[in-house]
Amino acid sequence: MRLIVMGDLHYSSELIEADDPMIEAREAFYTGYLSEFLAFSADYHLSIGDLTHAGEPSEFDFIMSKVKSELLQGEFLYALGNHDTHTCSKGDLQAMTGQHRYLAIEEEEAVLLVLDTARENPDHWGGMIDEEQLNWLRGQMNRYGQKPLLVFAHHPVYATTARSTEPMMSLDAALDIWSILNEHQGPGIFFNGHNHVQSVFQRDHWHFVQLAAVPDIPAVLLVNLQEQQLSINTILLQGTPYQELANIFVKGMYDYEPHPDAKGDGHSTELIVSLSSPKKGMTR
Repeated sequence: MRLIVMGDLHYSSELIEADDPMIEAREAFYTGYLSEFLAFSADYHLSIGDLTHAGEPSEFDFIMSKVKSELLQGEFLYALGNHDTHTCSKGDLQAMTGQHRYLAIEEEEAVLLVLDTARENPDHWGGMIDEEQLNWLRGQMNRYGQKPLLVFAHHPVYATTARSTEPMMSLDAALDIWSILNEHQGPGIFFNGHNHVQSVFQRDHWHFVQLAAVPDIPAVLLVNLQEQQLSINTILLQGTPYQELANIFVKGMYDYEPHPDAKGDGHSTELIVSLSSPKKGMTR
């Protein structure tokens, strides 16, 4: 199985005090990035949330039109981020994109779980999971035995990856998601964004992998699962002068500041997980 994962894309249809160079730079950046992202050969292409910056229908239209021109139905999956629900309700987004809020896909090599951790409240950007989805998630943990479980969510689990103990920078700690995840008997990888810093964290038989925001680091994660090994590699995209373009338009994005430590500790760009012994033998 081969997956391509993007971080927080933050495509913004509106820029503050925009001029022609800013608009042109934004379009060149996102058109180039999405073209490269979608050109990778993979079983699934995934977004871990904040696909859009203001959650405007025009932002989703821009992205989904490119997705539909390159991928078959069901090959692109996204987790809702807090920015994605700024304008539209989750029901409207489901109707607009055709994807459920949360879902499970079982393949021969692994199971993919896509979660909805976003609130419909622009003033509270912390993560949550409603009771209906929480009960569904509990049921998934005891369903697949030793099969690897790959979870994709926007918000990190509290006290895992970088910045996940800061206010509103994780799933609500009161949910105790860890105790649910720990019921799964096989290896697990939890992919998330939100905090705009590359980070990897291990707890028991789970790895937590956090992606930086795309305007800060225009990269993708290549996830390969073959036989008894899962490898995760960060690939910097170079088909467009991304950094030059981002420097022009990012200043026009409201409530967005490039993170100075987006690259993390330098050990968060590659990960190899042995799947032969789920609770032991994992290496970074």
